[in-house]
Amino acid sequence: MKNVVVLFVFGAILPFSLGQSRPKVSIKKQFLPVYLGDTIVLTCSGGGSVKWYFDGTVIPDQTQQNYIVTIKSISEQGQYVCVRNGIRSKELQLKVEDAFPPEILVIQSGDSVVYKDDSVHLALYVDNDWQNWTCYVYKHQRLYHVIIKDYPKTGPLEFMTSSVEKTSEPYIYWCKNKITNTRSSTVVLSVTDLMVKLVPHPDLAELRKDLELECVTHGAPKTKNVIFYKDGKAMHPQNNVKYLIENMTKIDEGNYECEATYTFQASTSKSEFTVKSVPQEVVGIEITLEAAMSYTSGNPVCTCSKCKPEGKAEFYQTENGRYKKVKNTTLSQGKYACRVRWDTGASSFSLPLSVAVSGNEVPSNTGVIVGVLVFIFIVMGLILIMGYFCRNRRNKQKPEALYQEVALDAVKSDKGEGGYEELKGGKRGERSGEYDTLKGPDADKVTTADVSDTGEQGRYEALKVSQDDSKKNEYETLKGKEGKGAEGGYEALKTSKAEEAAGVYHTLGPAGEQGAGYEALKLSKAERKEGEYQTVQPGGN
Repeated sequence: MKNVVVLFVFGAILPFSLGQSRPKVSIKKQFLPVYLGDTIVLTCSGGGSVKWYFDGTVIPDQTQQNYIVTIKSISEQGQYVCVRNGIRSKELQLKVEDAFPPEILVIQSGDSVVYKDDSVHLALYVDNDWQNWTCYVYKHQRLYHVIIKDYPKTGPLEFMTSSVEKTSEPYIYWCKNKITNTRSSTVVLSVTDLMVKLVPHPDLAELRKDLELECVTHGAPKTKNVIFYKDGKAMHPQNNVKYLIENMTKIDEGNYECEATYTFQASTSKSEFTVKSVPQEVVGIEITLEAAMSYTSGNPVCTCSKCKPEGKAEFYQTENGRYKKVKNTTLSQGKYACRVRWDTGASSFSLPLSVAVSGNEVPSNTGVIVGVLVFIFIVMGLILIMGYFCRNRRNKQKPEALYQEVALDAVKSDKGEGGYEELKGGKRGERSGEYDTLKGPDADKVTTADVSDTGEQGRYEALKVSQDDSKKNEYETLKGKEGKGAEGGYEALKTSKAEEAAGVYHTLGPAGEQGAGYEALKLSKAERKEGEYQTVQPGGN
């Protein structure tokens, strides 16, 4: 008997003497508390192959250090144990809230199955207090903090995921409030490098609700044939790329794939390709707190008989399995779902309800109708009066414009294409050496943004003809506060003294910088026609 006791003690301490410590099951605090529909990660300390147990029963096909668990029902709570090298860990007691997370993180654009190197647009629907929210991603067996550069003033907190890489484990995103410890739902992204992928709508399947599976081919080629598979068994071929599971039950759970035969539309070879997607596990979430939505005479109502009495209704527009929160109860035409939310949890979404806004849905209050009609008549009267005065004013101001406002189009010239058409004087009102600015019907009232007499930064002063009659053909330009030559001002355009008779004008160049200006505008040497000028060329070339 003594020898047996010694042998037992020796067997118990032998692993520790060889440097093998007892494994430990843990969960990151960022995942807590755990809700229905969450995807979480349990970790067994140490390395090597392990076995996982739940409530004393071995979990099949789970031999990795990290056990990724999707909480399908309240029955997922219990004791989790890992065994490594024959050494058993202590039990981790996992608690699951009988509700969905109070806040939701959704895919705003993109799919839950992502092509390699692509990104997904996520949105966190919280009402306020955005800067107290922190978002996380679990990837490559590590936990990362998502850096959000710009927080919104209104609306959801949105951000793009990083480009995903092909890994054996999925990417898990979620957010958490640093002050209240409130958690959002999780978004799980799986990555594929195949041309064909199977995408569920919605991303999180629920029992007793419809689930649509879509077979998506990268690059949108022409799909000729699609076959859906469940647990390796082909269902039936069809031309439709979508497969609908109505009123999902436990029987419908399993691993789904799709196989697509397609051709590239731009290809001249007409070669066909057939590719099967990566299997996607489809499991249904058991719902205990379900909301119901009704809509009568423009009044949406959301109820949940088993939810906490302090819960408040929230309405979401839904399309292709995506949910977008609406701020008020005035719903436009479309499909909607609702849920009831309280501080520590929420119900599931209701079944989608189609809202049709028809002519029969009118306010029952006669006073409102009369008020709307009166307002319409007043607006119409004002429009007619304004149109009458504008027409009379236009008729009084019908002088022919000196120039038309036309697009700057390249035209052919004697020097080849690429020249510009010359500006020609109007039929009347032409004045030698003087040009009018373009004027609209109300020339005296036309202004730019905040026109100023001072020429301050951000404002503009009108161009005026020089009052000194001796400086013919000279216009004053804008100057800074310090006068001529001050920073920000401009020098006047002057006629060249040397070539005044030839009609040559010098352009502006920065003071003191030789060669930094531009060549003078000169009359064409080949054809000195009045009103024809050479184009400006940088650097004097």
